[in-house]
Amino acid sequence: MYQFPETNKFRAREVLELDFDIREQDRARELYVELDEARGDAYREELLYLLSIDEDELKAGSDRYVKVIFSGHRGCGKSLELYRIHQYLNNPDRYVSLFIDMERELEIAHFQPEDFFVTIIVWLIDLVKKQELEVDLKPLNTLAEDWLNEDHEVRKEWKEEQGEAASVEAKAGLGFWDWLSFNMGIKSFFTGTSKISRTLRQQIRKEPLKLQAQLNSLIEQVRKEVVQKGKGRDLLLVFDGTEKIRYEIYKNLFVQDSFLIRELKVNLICAVPINAFYDIQTGVTSDAYERVVLPMFKITDDNAHLFKDIISKRVDLEAFFAAEALDIIVHYSGGCPRQLLKIASTALRKALAKKVEKQNAEAAIHLLGQEMFERLEKAHVEIIQQQAFEHADEDIKELLFSLAVLKYNGKRKTNPLLNEFIPADER
Repeated sequence: MYQFPETNKFRAREVLELDFDIREQDRARELYVELDEARGDAYREELLYLLSIDEDELKAGSDRYVKVIFSGHRGCGKSLELYRIHQYLNNPDRYVSLFIDMERELEIAHFQPEDFFVTIIVWLIDLVKKQELEVDLKPLNTLAEDWLNEDHEVRKEWKEEQGEAASVEAKAGLGFWDWLSFNMGIKSFFTGTSKISRTLRQQIRKEPLKLQAQLNSLIEQVRKEVVQKGKGRDLLLVFDGTEKIRYEIYKNLFVQDSFLIRELKVNLICAVPINAFYDIQTGVTSDAYERVVLPMFKITDDNAHLFKDIISKRVDLEAFFAAEALDIIVHYSGGCPRQLLKIASTALRKALAKKVEKQNAEAAIHLLGQEMFERLEKAHVEIIQQQAFEHADEDIKELLFSLAVLKYNGKRKTNPLLNEFIPADER
């Protein structure tokens, strides 16, 4: 459908939108811009080291299962970089890596902590099916059905959902999880208001260690099978698409009830938003996690061309962006790819898909800055004015999450979009 760089004014608008995912494009590799020149690759090398990767191979690891919290500003490119890391790791000489996009797999607005573990089970069963692994699912299946059979109404609903064909499968030892994985789907299952989904969540909440034991048994079987069949040298779970999960859910999963994740017998990477990252970092269980941050970088004369490339690979610059306008857009991006695309798409709209000139770029920057400023509370403005955002207070974490404050390799700065509304002499 798309012809890159786009010259069609309507498709040009689409490819600059925030929800345009280059991973879904046939020419994704051509659209990708390597930003290591500006931000370095230390974060990636650190992550690979934690996962025992050396000379492009998974070396003998320890019995300690690594749980990596991967964080960074909203829109800094976490999803794309994490996906590329997953693609590299998903290799017979390294791991069987499962990339689980929570936003696609689940209805985030209805997400509960218990769904995290159900999602792992569903993905592992899918892997078992596709790779024809020899795994015993009966204990896990029995646990779920025992839970469902405790209540007459739930048992009745379960039998109705199964139907005669599914009942036969249940007797064969697949039953509930097979139905959930391949017939129902976890997104539909947890979005609905069925007694079955409510009961499953309640029982996991009530007896989490029972599920954890059965899940670990499944994990150990899968790990053994992928090694024996030469699919990979170990199993890795990679979670992304979690930024829209409610804040309290993060605290429950990674801080309050973190033992459920910590005791999983598998290496795991989970992307979290930057405000949740600080709660995990300062929590009493922080030592249980390894933390890796995808850094932001300041735009300089030496690296500005990288951000221009992000735009030029998507749309024809000659048709849509004057050089001066693009320079302004790149500068006000603050080094955040998400903000870059937001300014560029807004400027294109202001220009009505004609060539974006300086005044269009400035109008877009003013509009986006005003919107950001109007979302700030009085306390937030005072923090920015005083440049007092080096601590982990809740207000400061909110500023980091909203991008009002940007973090560059440890140093925090006000988002340039706010320059007009909070003048430098007040900061």
